Amino acid sequence: MNTGILSSSLSVLTGCKVWFFCLFLILPHMSYAANLYVDQQIGAASCTNYSASTRSCGAGSETAYSNIAGAAAVAGPGDIVNIRAGTYNEALTPGNSGAQGNQLVYRNHNLESVVLTGSLRPAINLTNRQHIVVEGLDVNNVLRWVSLDNAQNNILKNNTFRLATDASGGGKTGIFLNNATFNKIINNTIDDNAADSITIVNSDRNLIEGNTFTKAGHALWAIRCGNFNVIRGNYFHNAIQKDGEVYDCDNTAGHTQFNATKRNLIEGNEFAFTPSSGNASPFSGIQYAGQDGILRNNTFHDTIGPGLRMAIYGAEAQYNTGNRIYHNVFYGTDYAGVFIEQGGNFSNNSFKNNIFMKSIFVANDTRWSWWVNTVAGKPVQVMTARLDGFEFDTNAFFNTQAGEAWLMTYGWRTPGWNQQYDMTYWENNYPQLVRNSIEQDAAFVDEAGRDFHLSATSPMIDAGTFLTNTVSSGSGTVIAVEDASYFYDGFGIPGESGDEIRISGQSTSARIISIDYTANTITLDRSMNWSNGQGVSLKYNGSAPDLGAFETGATQQLAPPMPPTIIDIEVL
Repeated sequence: MNTGILSSSLSVLTGCKVWFFCLFLILPHMSYAANLYVDQQIGAASCTNYSASTRSCGAGSETAYSNIAGAAAVAGPGDIVNIRAGTYNEALTPGNSGAQGNQLVYRNHNLESVVLTGSLRPAINLTNRQHIVVEGLDVNNVLRWVSLDNAQNNILKNNTFRLATDASGGGKTGIFLNNATFNKIINNTIDDNAADSITIVNSDRNLIEGNTFTKAGHALWAIRCGNFNVIRGNYFHNAIQKDGEVYDCDNTAGHTQFNATKRNLIEGNEFAFTPSSGNASPFSGIQYAGQDGILRNNTFHDTIGPGLRMAIYGAEAQYNTGNRIYHNVFYGTDYAGVFIEQGGNFSNNSFKNNIFMKSIFVANDTRWSWWVNTVAGKPVQVMTARLDGFEFDTNAFFNTQAGEAWLMTYGWRTPGWNQQYDMTYWENNYPQLVRNSIEQDAAFVDEAGRDFHLSATSPMIDAGTFLTNTVSSGSGTVIAVEDASYFYDGFGIPGESGDEIRISGQSTSARIISIDYTANTITLDRSMNWSNGQGVSLKYNGSAPDLGAFETGATQQLAPPMPPTIIDIEVL
């Protein structure tokens, strides 16, 4: 067991001037991590002469246990628990945490098939645990998958989670984060949950990235009264209900907090399908009622409900304010790309540089005569039940030709107006709500194949607006802008980097290292010069940003992948 290598070694290095000589002083005093095994084939409960090549005791020098519980009781910081192939009817419940720079790792040995199954609630219990990595396990047909209650700095990666059957307990099914911070759920396959597949409650600064989510009885993922979380680069397809949801807590897992779901980043995801709800509220790509969030570089397509529902309802969804929705694609829904509800606290929501294309309203819910008799078949790209609290600046709206009515529709279950109008009417009569609209086909690379990159001839190239502007002239590393809320600085999550930005008229870019959202100042990693009123956006090519989710000639504009660190090297 490794117990504090870094802290004990630093004292030896203090004042040492020849580092390679000092290593000889340190090495004899270092305690090395144990390499433990779990193997159901050994005859005894444990042994210290295990051979990994023969999977037996007697001919080797390693320590092995016949079950997971035996290894989990003794493993500690720096240890690696290698679980051999087999089906285990027991939960993984670590008896100890890892430590910063000294993770405790549980993994399948050499990519062998390790299955956790049975009446387990949860199958992996990381309650009150920190700095633990769980990798390569197949958690299948259990009551609940994972508990991350009061858990920090843990990583779930490259696992398969299938069939969690317990739908009780206020969203505690699937992977449950409660009072949890700095956890990462990366590159997992997550399928078939009775309720929510991942629920983040009263938890901040967690990263959900690169996962494939399919089939949940309620939502594939949910953030409820959590802040500064990142949902990035995932694939969502739910054949039962909605893909994702964001809102406050009204007695959720014991939490009641309103106006308390702030500055979550949802970027680079594919929202590929939601089904018909029938005579019920439509199942959305995201049912959203958060505050000061960023939704960008996502693609929403083939949802039977709206791609994005800007929701107002009940007590848990009364605050939908200050959100920045930009550089997304909303395509081919059976409702509308975006649906905006009435009532509540709804203000300062900005839509920029999005593409809305080829959604056709279908009256799957037949309770409303206006939908059935009038709206059905109309090219509704945005439906709004209100005329305040939002702006659409420099977005593309298109179905088959320019000048169509209904692209932006005012009403909900009953009409807002007796007659619906084209985008020119909106811009002339409601310029505070809609301006600089583009009515052209986006010319995607492969529309039928849902590849929403722009072709070389797309009119969306260089057609975007800048997200914000500088408010004074100056130079240095701190820039004051009109609105810093469009940008991301990493949220203090280990391994995350801030946005790379570019100022209009300049060819160079800089990385954001911190943001003061109150003062609207951005601190960069290098010095720049700027004039008053210059546009500021994410890094782009050409003369201005493109519309849509993908900048031409560049990879998706996200924060760069987490660089290699000591923590990552330990896991390999």
